[in-house]
Amino acid sequence: MAPHSQEVTSQARCPDGIGLVLLDLDGTVLRGSSMVSRPVRDALLRCHNAGIALAVSSGRPYRMVPRVIRRLGAMDYYVCTNGSAVSDGSGRRIFSQGMTPELALKIMGLVAHLQPGWNAFVNDRGYAEFRNHSYMLGAISSGDMRSSGVSLMVFLRFVLSGLTGTGFRDVLSIRRVVSRAKRVDKLGCSFSSSGRADEAQRILLESGLAEVARMNARELEITTSGVDKGSGAAWLGRHLGVGKERMVAFGDGANDLPLTSAIGCFVAMGNADKQVKAQADDVCPAVSDDGVAQWLNAWLDEHDL
Repeated sequence: MAPHSQEVTSQARCPDGIGLVLLDLDGTVLRGSSMVSRPVRDALLRCHNAGIALAVSSGRPYRMVPRVIRRLGAMDYYVCTNGSAVSDGSGRRIFSQGMTPELALKIMGLVAHLQPGWNAFVNDRGYAEFRNHSYMLGAISSGDMRSSGVSLMVFLRFVLSGLTGTGFRDVLSIRRVVSRAKRVDKLGCSFSSSGRADEAQRILLESGLAEVARMNARELEITTSGVDKGSGAAWLGRHLGVGKERMVAFGDGANDLPLTSAIGCFVAMGNADKQVKAQADDVCPAVSDDGVAQWLNAWLDEHDL
C-alpha cells in the first residue's frame, strides 16, 4: 500500500486500539549510534504507562542493543536478529528460531566463490571477519551505503564496542565459529561490489534455504527460510494474545519490510528508503524530527491516553 502522506495522519491508526508497538533502532528510534531524544523517550514511556506493550525489532542481538534503550524502563520485549530470537525485558530468551550450524555452513558455501566477508550472531554475540569490516568501509567511502548521516558512526560503534564485549568480536574465520555453535541466529555478509551482492542474493533466494534482506548495495542479512522480523512479531503477538490488527511497527530499512504483512499498521520513517515508504501503511517524520514520538503522541492524544 502507498503511504498516506509525509505528515502524521489519523488514518491507518488501529481504531480498535494499539496493544503492541515494535520499534526498529537505527534510523528509527536512535539518532546517531546510541542517542534517544527526549521526545522519543517520553513518548515511549507514555505508551508503556498506558499499558501498551513495547518491543525492540532489530537486526542486532540483545547484547548489541545500546544500554540507553535497555535502561529506558519502557521495553517489554526484544525481537532480535531479524526475528530469530525473542527475549523478555530482562534479556532472558523466550523463543528461538535460528538455523543449525549445518544449514549455516551450506548457505555460506553457496556463495563462497563470490568471496564475501562474513559476520555471524551466535548466543547474542556478534562475530566478524576483517574482510567484512573492510568491505563495509569500502561501501561507505564509495557511497554504496545509504547516506543517512549515521552509517559510519553506527558501523564504527559496532566494531569498537567489541573492546567492551558489547559489539563484534573479530575472528579469522566465521566458518569456525559457526561449526562450533549449537544454533546460529543470523548470518551477514558484505561484498567487494554491488554486482557480487546481486549474484549472492539471487543464489540464496533461488536456493529456498534462506530469507535475505538487502541492507545496502553490498550488504546482505540472512536468516533461515521463514524467519524474519515479521515472523518474530507474529510470534510475540500470539504470545501476548494481541491480534495483528492491534500491532504497529516503525522502521526504515529493507529488513523491516516483512513486518508489513504481519501487523496491522507499518509506519515508515521519513528518512526511510523509497521502497520501504512505498509499502508502508503510513509515513511519519524523519528520525531527526522525532517521527516516532510525533506519531505515537498524536494517537495517544486522539484516544485520551
